Amino acid sequence: MIAKLHFDKQDEDNNQLISVEYHALQENQYCSGVQFIAKENGIDEDDGWVITYVHDEGTDISQAYIIDAKRFGEKPIAKITLPQRVPYGFHCNFSISNYK
Repeated sequence: MIAKLHFDKQDEDNNQLISVEYHALQENQYCSGVQFIAKENGIDEDDGWVITYVHDEGTDISQAYIIDAKRFGEKPIAKITLPQRVPYGFHCNFSISNYK
């Protein structure tokens, strides 16, 4: 799972000071290199996307997942199958200026 922490909300159900939202992966899927990309003129703090590499140990397929940060618990808005495996520990860095 990937966790999104809400420091401004208290989770009263679990008596925690921080509310946590999860994006669940399938069985035998693991991710690395989670990165948040903000929308250029976003209004809210979570206006943007979460991008991560996901590897499926059962199929040996690596994909880049793009998740809408405002709908974090829902399915990714895109899954891009990569031509080869992305090793665990690989970390991504994106620069918005490179995509203008």
